[in-house]
Amino acid sequence: MWTDDHEPMSIDVPVAQAENTRSAAIGELLDALQELSATYLDLPESERIARCTAEADRITAEVARHLFGARTRLSSSYSRR
Repeated sequence: MWTDDHEPMSIDVPVAQAENTRSAAIGELLDALQELSATYLDLPESERIARCTAEADRITAEVARHLFGARTRLSSSYSRR
Protein backbone atom coordinates (compact mmCIF):
# COMPACT_ATOMS: atom_id res chain seq x y z
CA MET A 1 0.00 0.00 0.00
CA TRP A 2 1.11 3.52 -0.70
CA THR A 3 0.36 6.87 0.85
CA ASP A 4 -0.58 9.91 -1.26
CA ASP A 5 3.08 10.91 -1.50
CA HIS A 6 3.95 7.40 -2.80
CA GLU A 7 5.83 6.35 0.30
CA PRO A 8 5.33 2.75 1.42
CA MET A 9 2.71 2.58 4.14
CA SER A 10 3.36 0.33 7.11
CA ILE A 11 0.65 -2.17 7.93
CA ASP A 12 0.71 -3.15 11.56
CA VAL A 13 -0.68 -6.62 12.14
CA PRO A 14 -1.35 -7.37 15.78
CA VAL A 15 0.77 -10.17 17.19
CA ALA A 16 -2.35 -12.19 18.06
CA GLN A 17 -3.53 -12.02 14.45
CA ALA A 18 -0.10 -13.13 13.18
CA GLU A 19 -0.13 -16.00 15.66
CA ASN A 20 -3.63 -17.02 14.53
CA THR A 21 -2.45 -16.99 10.91
CA ARG A 22 0.55 -19.12 11.80
CA SER A 23 -1.60 -21.52 13.80
CA ALA A 24 -4.07 -21.82 10.92
CA ALA A 25 -1.24 -22.54 8.47
CA ILE A 26 0.07 -25.35 10.65
CA GLY A 27 -3.43 -26.70 11.22
CA GLU A 28 -4.10 -26.81 7.49
CA LEU A 29 -0.76 -28.52 6.85
CA LEU A 30 -1.47 -31.19 9.46
CA ASP A 31 -5.01 -31.71 8.13
CA ALA A 32 -3.71 -32.16 4.59
CA LEU A 33 -1.05 -34.62 5.74
CA GLN A 34 -3.60 -36.53 7.81
CA GLU A 35 -5.97 -36.74 4.83
CA LEU A 36 -3.16 -37.91 2.54
CA SER A 37 -2.01 -40.48 5.11
CA ALA A 38 -5.52 -41.79 5.63
CA THR A 39 -5.93 -42.34 1.89
CA TYR A 40 -3.08 -44.82 1.94
CA LEU A 41 -3.38 -46.21 5.45
CA ASP A 42 -6.99 -47.19 4.80
CA LEU A 43 -5.91 -49.51 1.99
CA PRO A 44 -5.43 -53.21 2.70
CA GLU A 45 -1.76 -53.83 3.44
CA SER A 46 -1.41 -55.96 0.32
CA GLU A 47 -2.41 -52.94 -1.82
CA ARG A 48 -0.75 -50.23 0.26
CA ILE A 49 2.85 -51.15 -0.49
CA ALA A 50 2.30 -51.42 -4.23
CA ARG A 51 0.24 -48.24 -4.39
CA CYS A 52 2.69 -46.21 -2.29
CA THR A 53 5.54 -47.45 -4.44
CA ALA A 54 3.71 -46.60 -7.64
CA GLU A 55 2.58 -43.19 -6.39
CA ALA A 56 5.68 -42.15 -4.43
CA ASP A 57 6.40 -39.15 -6.65
CA ARG A 58 2.82 -37.90 -6.37
CA ILE A 59 2.77 -38.41 -2.59
CA THR A 60 6.04 -36.54 -2.04
CA ALA A 61 4.91 -33.78 -4.43
CA GLU A 62 1.69 -33.35 -2.42
CA VAL A 63 3.65 -33.17 0.83
CA ALA A 64 6.06 -30.64 -0.70
CA ARG A 65 3.18 -28.54 -2.08
CA HIS A 66 1.43 -28.37 1.29
CA LEU A 67 4.69 -27.69 3.11
CA PHE A 68 5.57 -24.88 0.69
CA GLY A 69 2.14 -23.32 1.20
CA ALA A 70 2.50 -23.47 4.97
CA ARG A 71 6.05 -22.05 4.87
CA THR A 72 4.86 -19.20 2.65
CA ARG A 73 2.05 -18.35 5.05
CA LEU A 74 4.36 -18.65 8.06
CA SER A 75 6.97 -16.39 6.48
CA SER A 76 4.31 -13.88 5.48
CA SER A 77 2.77 -13.72 8.94
CA TYR A 78 6.21 -13.57 10.60
CA SER A 79 7.36 -10.64 8.47
CA ARG A 80 4.28 -8.64 9.53
CA ARG A 81 5.09 -8.91 13.24
